[in-house]
Amino acid sequence: MKNFYFIYCAVALSLLAGCKMASSPSSDGPSSDGPSSDGPSSEPGASISGSKTWTSIAMSPDGQYLAAVERDGHIYTSSNSGAKWADLSIVPDSAIAGDKNWESIAISDDGTKLAAVVGGTSGDGRHIYTFSNSEATWTDRSTGAIAGDKYWASIAMSGNGEKLAAVAYNGHIYTSSDSGATWTDRSTAAGSVIAGNRNWFSIAMSPDGQYLAAVVNGEIGDNRHIYTSSDSGATWTDRSTAAGSGIADNKNWFSIAISDDGTKLAAVVYGGHIYTFTDSKATWTDRSGTGSDIEGNKDWRSIAMSDDGTKLAAVASRGHIYTSTDLGANWTDRSTATGSVIEGTKNWASIAMSSDGQKLAAVANPGNLYTATNLGADWVDRSR
Repeated sequence: MKNFYFIYCAVALSLLAGCKMASSPSSDGPSSDGPSSDGPSSEPGASISGSKTWTSIAMSPDGQYLAAVERDGHIYTSSNSGAKWADLSIVPDSAIAGDKNWESIAISDDGTKLAAVVGGTSGDGRHIYTFSNSEATWTDRSTGAIAGDKYWASIAMSGNGEKLAAVAYNGHIYTSSDSGATWTDRSTAAGSVIAGNRNWFSIAMSPDGQYLAAVVNGEIGDNRHIYTSSDSGATWTDRSTAAGSGIADNKNWFSIAISDDGTKLAAVVYGGHIYTFTDSKATWTDRSGTGSDIEGNKDWRSIAMSDDGTKLAAVASRGHIYTSTDLGANWTDRSTATGSVIEGTKNWASIAMSSDGQKLAAVANPGNLYTATNLGADWVDRSR
């Protein structure tokens, strides 16, 4: 059985090489059809046909490599922009074999390292798992500072795969500088603005791992704020306390994105608005105000950002996909084009963007997986 495992991993890694991912979590809430019909019969394949409970999707900088996870399901990867997929959860001896409540996944720039988290409201096995080419296997990292069963909501990774940051719902923020081998609990320092339990829901990291941004979710309670760090998580700043900042109160934050240099941020509120931030203005701008193309409250679920921070893509539950080319000043509704496979309302869960902002991938929960080019002008349903 182990010989089969290493053969499978070698092939699966050929699909992953060069992949870079970022993720966004889901609050909601598998199978393999054998060899892929559009590839050699010797290559492991996986069917993503039909509706699944997708929770997150991620994309490499060039848009060629994708990874997607589903609740009560598996991890899937693609090396050809979504045309063909591999199921990484079907190897019997693997630490991730079988169905798990996957919430978020991240990958290094060269595709040799992966990290994924399991969420859900109850049950054992809600752990952090990592993967590396050198070991050709998955490792359960939930020992030491992150030991035990936690509701993991989101994980982020630096470009080289060495730095990780993860957040737990009704829990803490943790960071690692050795690809997940050891962890530091950042929520225990006396006097820290992130001390104690919070309903953490999304975390983002710059490619060098220096800049972090995290948001707190929840229907009730204080400290539902945005927090940032410029020293890999050692210290934090509460961005929701300054009067007149535009976000100076409790909001039901759901997802956050960060530019490569850490100077631009974009965050969404479930049942609320989209907000953006730039260092040059040192404040937040409400992009959903009167007169905006995204005016009014929406159940925003996920937001993605290009490397330079100028291009954005956001999705809403029971809503549409929207894109922007000017840091949210103006938006285009991509779900209104007649005949488009994403026409109309869908229960969107997550969206990912290439570094130049031209390629997109999005998933619905429950629903299908879609990819796009031309900043969302042209879409393909990959679940048919």
